[in-house]
Amino acid sequence: MNASYHKPVLLSEVLDALDLRPNCVYCDATLGDGGHSMAILQQLPATGKVVGIDRDAQAIERAQHRLAPFADRFQPIQGNFSEIDKLLQRLDIAKVDGIVCDLGVSMLQITDPGRGFMYSADGPLNMRMQGGEGLTAADVVNDFSGKELEDIFWKYGQERQSRRIVRALVRERKKYKIETTAQLADIIRSVVGERFIIKTLARIFQAIRIYINDELGSLERFLAQVPDVLNSNGRLAIIEYHSLEARLIKDFIYRETHPCTCPRELPQCVCGKTPRIKIVHRRIKPSDAEISNNPNSRSARLRVIEKL
Repeated sequence: MNASYHKPVLLSEVLDALDLRPNCVYCDATLGDGGHSMAILQQLPATGKVVGIDRDAQAIERAQHRLAPFADRFQPIQGNFSEIDKLLQRLDIAKVDGIVCDLGVSMLQITDPGRGFMYSADGPLNMRMQGGEGLTAADVVNDFSGKELEDIFWKYGQERQSRRIVRALVRERKKYKIETTAQLADIIRSVVGERFIIKTLARIFQAIRIYINDELGSLERFLAQVPDVLNSNGRLAIIEYHSLEARLIKDFIYRETHPCTCPRELPQCVCGKTPRIKIVHRRIKPSDAEISNNPNSRSARLRVIEKL
């Protein structure tokens, strides 16, 4: 088993945010290599437990190996965090006292050419986070219409040269099936100048990955369940990395802190809807020291809310 594990970001800030207490159950909704779970278990009194959720069977296996010393207090379960309520029910857990959710992609996945996430190394156009189920990147690139591709590249990658890139893709796929990350990257390079190529490659690969794995849909469904699966005074510590995630999280927080649906002209609320959460921290950035030690944390931002 490879002992080189993904570095958890904003670790001390997450531990402080969760306000760990004895006899409580915490959930790592995006388990990955188990870095946040390990730190929670190390700091949590022996009466506390952690549930770890991940859609990737390989991640579950690695985390189990890493957290073997805490086997009596750590319960992993494979699944999508968008179904957190059902997954907890399968473990006979109705509610938890805190949730950490790191929306970053596992370094184990994106640095393995065989998973197809990398534009800097050749591999199959896969990009699926959950084993062998669902669409692959090759399916999208080869079978989707030009308009569908443009929509994906713009909506999920905010790439300004989407149309030019799509025209090149459609032209090339008439000659051969685009099956590898290198083929896709070469087509993008043929359109975009060297000055902007790295950022464009990152945006296009991100867009396909987000679409295939329904990352934003999963996040929306997860957030909608958070107030129901948290105990009173339980907290969610969620780490975002880009504006698409931030927008969904901010919308969720606004809806839950401003739930009244009464017309503005009414002198007082009559709908009876009251806030279910409060904001603890709006946006915590990594320190300069953390960014220096772990450049992957540069774009990370931590938001913390508490169940009322």
